[in-house]
Amino acid sequence: KEVWPILEERCVECHKAPYELNGKLKEPKSGLRLDGAAYIMYGGDDGPVVVADHPSRSSLYQRVILSDDDSDLMPPKGDPLSHMQKEILRKWIAQGLDFGKWEGQTDGIDKLKLRKKKASSAFIPEYLVLYEQLSKGLEPLPEEKLLAIAKASGLMIRPIGLGSPLLEARVVTKPHSIGDEQVLELLPLAGHIAKLDLRNTAVTAQACSEISDFGKLTELNLRGTRIGDSGIAPLTRLPILQTLNLCETSVSDKGISALGKARSLRKVYLWNSKATPKGLGRLEKLLDHGGP
Repeated sequence: KEVWPILEERCVECHKAPYELNGKLKEPKSGLRLDGAAYIMYGGDDGPVVVADHPSRSSLYQRVILSDDDSDLMPPKGDPLSHMQKEILRKWIAQGLDFGKWEGQTDGIDKLKLRKKKASSAFIPEYLVLYEQLSKGLEPLPEEKLLAIAKASGLMIRPIGLGSPLLEARVVTKPHSIGDEQVLELLPLAGHIAKLDLRNTAVTAQACSEISDFGKLTELNLRGTRIGDSGIAPLTRLPILQTLNLCETSVSDKGISALGKARSLRKVYLWNSKATPKGLGRLEKLLDHGGP
């Protein structure tokens, strides 16, 4: 409700569907349309313009916060966006790009999908390729089921992309009211959840045993939770887990040693945990060599 008025007023004039003007076809600048959710997520000639959770990696946001004398500042005409407008865009991206029920323009979506298949792999982020592979053979779950489980678990649950059968589950409000019992409510979605964010919740090592059944999980955020070393071993059974956040937990060098068995891990965050520099060095070697 807050984002679309900004895009409509300040961006869509140059980034909308092709139209004819004075006998000439006017294409959207840089091949980027901002008048539909699918087009926003797809991006333009230079690739994606938004990355969920990462305003710093989203050119849609980075271009509007440039200095007034920068030639790349957007929008190019009129006054720069106000501080409030910039903050609305930043929060929207940082909180995961929630479009709600808004779809916007959907004309040409089939061509967009075809264009995506033909596009050079250099323009398709690696994580999107992975999600496409994980989606094969899966059907999107009924919205009613997702809403019911979201209510029972206290988490926000949504597809990771428009039409994707893969899901993201994350805490939004009242994190301390979410514990091991709420994680149990997610088990019916175990084969669909690709991203799970439980930061600052009350989950313990017990929840890790349940999470280990989430076979398509690629990202797990346990920052500020009550898990300790005993919760690490179950997580090493996750076959494609790539990113794990254990910041501000009691995980120590003992838990780090167990992480060496997680062959798929690429990024582990351990700031303000109980890990020592020696343990971190050992983890780096274990991950580099694919195990002990």
